[in-house]
Amino acid sequence: MSKIILHVDLNKFFVRCEELKNPYIVGKPVVVGGDGRKGIVSTCSYEARKYGIHSGMPTFQAKMLCKDLIIIGGDYKYYELMSKEFINYVKKRVDVVEQISIDECYCDITETYRRLKKKDIIAFLTDFQKGLFEQTKLNCSIGVASTKFLAKMGSDYKKPNGITIIRKKDIPEIIFPLKIDSYYGIGKKTAPRLAQLGYETIGEMYYALKNDDEKLRNFFGSMKDDIIAQLEGRSSDNVSSEFEDAKSIGNTRTLDYDSDDKDYIRKFYNHLVNNVVGEFLKEDMLTKTIQITYKSAEHEDFGFKTKTISKSFNTYTKDPQLIEREALKLFDKTYNGQKIRLIGFTLKNLVNKHDVTVQMTFEDYQVHEQENKTQLLINKLNREYKKDLFMRLSDLKEKKNEN
Repeated sequence: MSKIILHVDLNKFFVRCEELKNPYIVGKPVVVGGDGRKGIVSTCSYEARKYGIHSGMPTFQAKMLCKDLIIIGGDYKYYELMSKEFINYVKKRVDVVEQISIDECYCDITETYRRLKKKDIIAFLTDFQKGLFEQTKLNCSIGVASTKFLAKMGSDYKKPNGITIIRKKDIPEIIFPLKIDSYYGIGKKTAPRLAQLGYETIGEMYYALKNDDEKLRNFFGSMKDDIIAQLEGRSSDNVSSEFEDAKSIGNTRTLDYDSDDKDYIRKFYNHLVNNVVGEFLKEDMLTKTIQITYKSAEHEDFGFKTKTISKSFNTYTKDPQLIEREALKLFDKTYNGQKIRLIGFTLKNLVNKHDVTVQMTFEDYQVHEQENKTQLLINKLNREYKKDLFMRLSDLKEKKNEN
């Protein structure tokens, strides 16, 4: 029996969050993103899209298309709170949930639906959408299929508030007529190259691959069979439910838009690091290893390359300033200017602090105790002033040496 996989995608999520804070902007052309020459549109209202505005567009171009455009910088802490409300609601309704970004998730509802004893699935999903709106005031589109790929394609098919079921027999009717750039995984750089080769629709690409077209075989290489499998409903249906890993605490997040702007990525990453460290401090644990993850946005070869780099400390620590400082150092050392779509930060090799035995002489112990008291006082003062105004002299010297 095939699984029943959902892809749940919140509609214009950032804009909707801003509408909840300020009802005045409902029904108006709105973008969330940076202003100025380097500003980029993160997301936009459907009213703004009527002017040709879209995610990833430079904001100055969006303003040229719509003189009455409302530009909002974005309140990402609020968006994260709303995202948690969204995921909490989903977890109450289905058994297996895999969050893949701030505003979307996969669900395996095979067992959930079985317990409903053949209840109309459209009625179930309509009730799901209604309940989400009543609880969070957020709207969503849902794709239903036997694989994650087809479910994702389904949620994109009808927006806003759509429900699209794609069975294997529906693929030629629903998927094949779509333009190449609608294919999940083929981006703005790859689609024009396929068009130059003579392929405009997904169906044209599929049949050419099935016939072992030499141009596409050379273009996609080893990915050829994977694409065919996706378009025949034979790709992954594995939804990985989130779980607590006692040996690591981390998070990965998709950027608001694919970017190679180091300042923007660093700010986004720093916010992610702060959140992970905040969760870590709630636990009675120590860590010895930090890890950064990048997922490339360059997918000309039909695949998003992921790179993971780790750094270990000499000793276990719970010092938030040390962790955050070293996390930023790791970013500055490893980011190579590549355009990325996702970044992550993880604390690994966690142990219960009571399980760590520190071997030291009495003199070393006194120094250790004094340094710990000093750091605790510094942390307290910085929290009170809400700024990093205080640091140890040794840290100041280290910072000067870096500069």
